[in-house]
Amino acid sequence: MSCGSIALLIMCKDEFIKTKNIINSCKSVVDEVVVVVTGSKKVKESGNYKVLHYPWHDCYSSPLNAGLRLIESDWVFRMDTDEEIDSENLEKISRAVEMEDVDAFECKQRGYLPVGREEFGIKKVPSYKGYDFAVDDGCVRLFRNDPRIFFEFNTHETLYNSLDRGGFKYIKSNLVIHHWGKLNMKEKAPYYYELAKDRLRRYPEEMQSYYYLGVSAEFIGRIEEAYEAFKAGYEKYKTEYYRLPMEFVNNKRRK
Repeated sequence: MSCGSIALLIMCKDEFIKTKNIINSCKSVVDEVVVVVTGSKKVKESGNYKVLHYPWHDCYSSPLNAGLRLIESDWVFRMDTDEEIDSENLEKISRAVEMEDVDAFECKQRGYLPVGREEFGIKKVPSYKGYDFAVDDGCVRLFRNDPRIFFEFNTHETLYNSLDRGGFKYIKSNLVIHHWGKLNMKEKAPYYYELAKDRLRRYPEEMQSYYYLGVSAEFIGRIEEAYEAFKAGYEKYKTEYYRLPMEFVNNKRRK
């Protein structure tokens, strides 16, 4: 692998066409591709693609961490099957990995919303494929390949804790990943709600656990439960991270 080489890491169940489209869109900047398949359909490796079959067990971190162990490149760029990246942002990735004093980059996962959907954090964004409103979530998607950097938690998996423990430097970037998952979230929301409850049960001291329960509860219409989750988080941490969504949901309660 060349210095500054990049591996694309994707986890999928059976969304093979979407996975192929992502691989094709990123081939100009990546040197290696690792696909972790959590479904029952078997896929063979081909070319420079590595395929790992990993049985699904209600956890997003474990399959991704297993995929990390197969990567030989200097950098990892992680994408989901309900995402895409445009050419402008691909160029940003190429420039980012040339920075010697940074170990990871926080990106904007821009989740586009269906018409009429009210959600905390919604804002007008540059139009993309006919969508003008979205929610931007910060997440680390480009990071150095180092065994001390790994994913944690069963849902809304994150790298931040391992980056902090290892003393790695990560910065916010203007890299945008287009996310379409919110457009069909209604189908998946009840399952994500159950995962969020399990996350809070398993990791009650992790700051974001109350937040993700609040978000998932609000999405399926459990407004009182969402409010109580945000309220519990605010009472524990006293931050805007919880106060703002708590007030947003409280306004919904009054309608």
